[in-house]
Amino acid sequence: MKLAILGATGDMGYGLALRLAQKGHEIIIGSRLEEKAIAAAEKAREEAGVSNVFGMANSEAAKNAELIVISVPTAGHRALLEELKATLAEKPVLDITIPFAFKPLRYAPPAEGSNALETKAILGDNSRVAAGFHTISASLLTDLSHPLSGDTLIVGDDADTIDIVVELAKSIGLNAYNAGSLLFSGVVESLTPMLIGMNKRYGSNHLGITVTGF
Repeated sequence: MKLAILGATGDMGYGLALRLAQKGHEIIIGSRLEEKAIAAAEKAREEAGVSNVFGMANSEAAKNAELIVISVPTAGHRALLEELKATLAEKPVLDITIPFAFKPLRYAPPAEGSNALETKAILGDNSRVAAGFHTISASLLTDLSHPLSGDTLIVGDDADTIDIVVELAKSIGLNAYNAGSLLFSGVVESLTPMLIGMNKRYGSNHLGITVTGF
């Protein structure tokens, strides 16, 4: 599959790019600055030992992909979506961003209730938006010497998009579950600042969650 990861110059998006590229997916790293995307793609090819990672400006990356992953800092979330609305509204979108603030560390969603719901509001009712990967440590994703494991919850209103994301997550070693409607995106997004706080409290870098009872 051809994926554009917009914001893959950050740890979370970059880690996904590495893992998915190693599984044979064609990855386009997107950035506001094309040269930054190209440099990140070159670094990813070296680290992952692959040739299927490319760098482009965000607009070109989105146009050339089958699935778009939004992984930008929350401060630039709305602006990116508004800029690329025409392209993103036509394709399945996975939003892995988390709106949080510091002092104290907390979940700080936009008016819509979550970043994923903001994405849906901007792209329109017919857009295919899913959210997930919020319980997976970026430090684990980027450490290719460490086999990936853990559970992640995927939410969305389009069953086909959820199925695609679940299979992508499983392909890199995760247990992925359809956790229901995009209305639950505020629940899954808010797990990230909680886990960050727990990591600091317990001296870890990669606490996650486990779903039991299956």
